[in-house]
Amino acid sequence: MMRVARSVGVLGPLALVGVLAGCGEMGRFDIVVTLEKEGFRKTVGTIPSVEVNIVGINDVEYQEWVRKPMTQYWEPDDSLRTTTVRKGYTGVMTFGEEKPGRLVLFRRDPIWNDWEAKGARNLFILTNFPRVTQDQLGDADARRRILPLQKDRWAGYYWGKRVIWLEVTPSGLICHTTPRPPQPVQP
Repeated sequence: MMRVARSVGVLGPLALVGVLAGCGEMGRFDIVVTLEKEGFRKTVGTIPSVEVNIVGINDVEYQEWVRKPMTQYWEPDDSLRTTTVRKGYTGVMTFGEEKPGRLVLFRRDPIWNDWEAKGARNLFILTNFPRVTQDQLGDADARRRILPLQKDRWAGYYWGKRVIWLEVTPSGLICHTTPRPPQPVQP
């Protein structure tokens, strides 16, 4: 099962600035993550233990997270990862041979309150597979996907379709739900 650490957040000034600047309101989504078990069996020969972290990130944290080498992030003592898990800002999913191939972080989970309170504008989905040594910045790294949290970026949000589907494959993390391009800010 998924374990989600929780903490009590305080509404930061960035959340207020985001609202005043006219950016889209943060949406809450069911984040569905699946593991392509058959692909792992064919490619790797087994289903390895795979961890997925889901973290709501605000504008102040964004550059640190987009530049963070994924190889370093997944080291056992990495301070960025261990701190966010300890503070309750990270949803953690674990997949493996004897574990489910589909896990969900529901939009009603209390962690969304924490992300909203700290002014999260992006969702970082991070996985420790594939295990490579070549790190890339941002979405160029197959182990990291960066998704906007603004409601207006997701088609169907207002019609009840609040699901974002990602899949962990042997070659990396794939987001099957595509956000809209950002809308220009009206003067």
